[in-house]
Formats: sequence, structure tokens, C-alpha cells
Amino acid sequence: MACDPGRERWNTVMGVFLEPSINAGLYIYDYKDAAKPDAEVLKEIEIVNFPGKSDFHTLGMAYDEATSTLFAVNHARAGSRIERFTLDVDRLVATHTGTIQHPLLHAPNSIAIINSKELYITNDHYFLARTSKLLARMETFLAPALASVVHVKLRDGPTVAGVESVNVVARAAFANGIEFLNSTTLAVASTTRNVIYLYESHKNGSLSLKSSIQVPFLPDNLSVHGGKLFIAGHPHFTSLAKFTQTRHVCNDPEELGKASADLKEYCQTGVATSWVSEWTEKGGLKSLYAGTEYPTSCTAAKDTARGVGIVSGLYAKGILVWRD
Repeated sequence: MACDPGRERWNTVMGVFLEPSINAGLYIYDYKDAAKPDAEVLKEIEIVNFPGKSDFHTLGMAYDEATSTLFAVNHARAGSRIERFTLDVDRLVATHTGTIQHPLLHAPNSIAIINSKELYITNDHYFLARTSKLLARMETFLAPALASVVHVKLRDGPTVAGVESVNVVARAAFANGIEFLNSTTLAVASTTRNVIYLYESHKNGSLSLKSSIQVPFLPDNLSVHGGKLFIAGHPHFTSLAKFTQTRHVCNDPEELGKASADLKEYCQTGVATSWVSEWTEKGGLKSLYAGTEYPTSCTAAKDTARGVGIVSGLYAKGILVWRD
């Protein structure tokens, strides 16, 4: 998993651009034994040979277990890109092996792996908040189908993340989480349309829309475990937006000391909602968690064999873990 404490001051999706910001880190969480203390089960991964380590702001990640390849979206100040690492889980080392940049990867959000040389990547906006907050906000609230899903093929080579081809294969409003439901069905979250689109993935990388799943919240990231699609998201966008825009004040004693009385009160009482659901074609949509105790849910995953589920939040201090 990744943790970016700098998101309070640097969030390119939500339009927060403040100096300075702390960089992200990568972590391994061993959840098998619930009795062990956090210090034993949560370990930071050493990142090596990464020239962009001082400008690392993670979003979506995907891991190709067959080749130990980790892809991570990096919304760097120098421009958004995808970082590629070889991950040694036993040694807790991630070795950087390349950076993927392309004009059609201008707002990368989430990654689905076909194989270590072929990916689907969502761009959450057409208009970037970096260049025009007004146009980006209009795109968010009006929800036109301008954001994209792109198919990316990488050149061969262990140390060069060169791009062979990048093609737009679908468009959606605020294309966000992306994951394979099975070997041929690709799920894509359209956040501002409250919907998950299901596409048939073809061998040439093209997509054909099959069906859609309406959800009662703004879906963020997706994951698939035990044949079930797990969806995490946000029930109330304006609450999320206010929570996002105030974190750099509420969590900084110096900034909080200069804040207005109203903002100080909000920092004490303000909440952000979360919603997590699972879906199967047979059983439909089932709610797993909805509330404010754990805020800003963005990803839910589950080890169905062990009965352990994990939720992460955009601005949560830690993760939520449940056990069946």
C-alpha cells in the first residue's frame, strides 16, 4: 500500500496546490495475525534507484505478481506519470525501473494490468486543475463524458519503461477506479455519474460496453476478490470537497492558530462520509459499511480465504480492517 501525507497540501485531482508537501512512501501490511502490534505488521518499503523520490505523490497502484512489477501513479509536481518498480517483498525493497509519460496520460488515476507490458489506465479529467481550476470544476460538476480509459503497450526491456503505443479506448465522466472482473470483463468507475461500467476487453486492447451498475454513492477505486467486485466511494461530494480543502489547516497547529473561529469549529466537528459495497451478478449490490467513523473511503479490498477486509481513505489516518 501507499501513504502520501503530502496529499493535504498537494492533490491534483481536487485542486489543492500548496507548498511544501511531504512525499509518499510504500508499505507492506501483514494482516494474517491480528494479535501482533502495528509496529510488527506494518513495514515501510525501501525505494532505491528512484531519481524522482523527492517528488512522489501516489494515487492508483497495480501489482503484477508474475513478474514482481509494481506500477504506481505519481502526480508529481513536475507532471503526472506512472512509475515502475520491481518489488522484492521478502527484502522490502522496491527498485525503480522506469517512468512512463505520454500526452494521453495527462491525468492518470488508476491502473489495471493485462500483463507487465500492457495496461489499462484511467484519466480522471480532460481539463486539469493544474491549468484551469474553473474548467476542471465545471467538468466535475457537469459530468460530461470527457475523461478517458487508455490502453498502453510498453516496449520490451527490463530497465526502460518506453511506450510503444497509447490509445483512448473509452470515455466516461470522471473515469476513476479500474479492475478486471474476470479475464475479459473490465470494470470502470465513473465517479460523477454514480455508475460502474462493464466493458468487454478485446485482444487488440479495444473495449465494448456491456452493461452498467448504478450505485448510491460516488464510486472511487475498485477491486475484485473471490468473484466479488468491491467498490469504495463517497456518499456526499460537497462534504468531501470541504474536508479536502481544509486538511492542511486542521492538521497543522500553526495554520489552525491563524484560522477563523468558524474554521476552527469545523476542524473540531467536521466529518467526511464513507461507503463500501460489494457486487456480484447473482446477488447484486450489498452495502458493507457506510458512516463517518472512518472518513473518505477510496479503496476496499478483501482476502476472502482469510476473511480479512481492508479499507483505505483519501484523508484517513490509518486503514480500517474488518474480519469475518
